[in-house]
Amino acid sequence: MSAESFGSFAALVKLYGFKAAIGMVGAAMLYIVLPPLNADGTFNKREFVARLACAGVFSCLLGSTVYQMLCAQLPTIGAMVNASAVDLVVGAPAWWVSRAVALWFQRRSDKDIAELARAAKESM
Repeated sequence: MSAESFGSFAALVKLYGFKAAIGMVGAAMLYIVLPPLNADGTFNKREFVARLACAGVFSCLLGSTVYQMLCAQLPTIGAMVNASAVDLVVGAPAWWVSRAVALWFQRRSDKDIAELARAAKESM
């Protein structure tokens, strides 16, 4: 990894690290409810990491927006609720959304992109 790319990676972690971590904690708590398992019932490490990353991205991209919308609707909530709690709540649904997407792709693993597009078009 070059020094420039490592520096930009470090800047992103510094900028979004805490928000992403909070979102990932929310998603990891949902591991108890809907764990990432393979078809044979074993733990799927790749899916676990991908789902945690998805929760981190949701928290980074949507956490502040949801907090601002919440404060706009209920102005007194800003004093009662920390923005990190909202990041946690925003990151958690990413766990379920990413699982639904993973299952959708798994059920359609034998189809090519044209068949998937055709099926999606027919279902609308």
